[in-house]
Amino acid sequence: MLFSVIIPSFNQHAFISATLENLKVLKQEGQKRGVYFEYLLIDNNSEEPTKSIIQNYSSILDTILIENDKGQYDAINKGLRLVKGDYWTWLNTDDLLDIEGFFKLAAILKNRNDVDYIYGAMDYIDEEGRLLKHYPSYPVEYQTLISKNPSVSQPGSFFRTAFTRKIGGLQPLRCCFDYEYVLRSLKNGAHFYQCDFPVAQFRYYNLSKSGSLTPVFIREQLAISKAYGRKWFHFLTGFSYLRLLKHKWFPRK
Repeated sequence: MLFSVIIPSFNQHAFISATLENLKVLKQEGQKRGVYFEYLLIDNNSEEPTKSIIQNYSSILDTILIENDKGQYDAINKGLRLVKGDYWTWLNTDDLLDIEGFFKLAAILKNRNDVDYIYGAMDYIDEEGRLLKHYPSYPVEYQTLISKNPSVSQPGSFFRTAFTRKIGGLQPLRCCFDYEYVLRSLKNGAHFYQCDFPVAQFRYYNLSKSGSLTPVFIREQLAISKAYGRKWFHFLTGFSYLRLLKHKWFPRK
């Protein structure tokens, strides 16, 4: 079984070495276990030293595409058009895959031929790689996503390529293209599989998207959930507007 990992990259020199080293170990371990990987790095013309780090790891990268893009969603879409794997995901250049968790996930897929999207738990880590919090996985349900909780656990999750060819690429959103893509997958009948173990390490810090762009996340979540059926009386509506007011009155410094 072949797994494709798209790596959208832009000036992330502080963490990209750790991400690529993580993928190098994963590929080496996969060769021992009969699991194979394709890595596609799509870089938005990064400056030094990011450019040099990418070249240092060129031997493990099956595709390196360096050209201007319109944002993270666009870089992922470029990679998606090139993937050859049975399953694919994207991994940001500050996140990591959990080595043992991934191989547990791969073992499940070897014995199942009906899974279109597989995901699991996630560990939040800080800038130094220290564990901040463990986030267990939970059932992903369409109505819950649009009316109560828009959170999705994309890092470490994998889509079946044959399925996503039918629904197209990511939408041109700044932050919540993963939320929209999971909703679109559910709406198109994707069969989801929930793992109860960690499959990724998500790096959370003040300058990360999740740490610095909360109002953007909320506004995009509101627009997406409305497009997929959220009503004004749903919990997510009121809660989201309260969060926006909080960030307006007490902006993060």
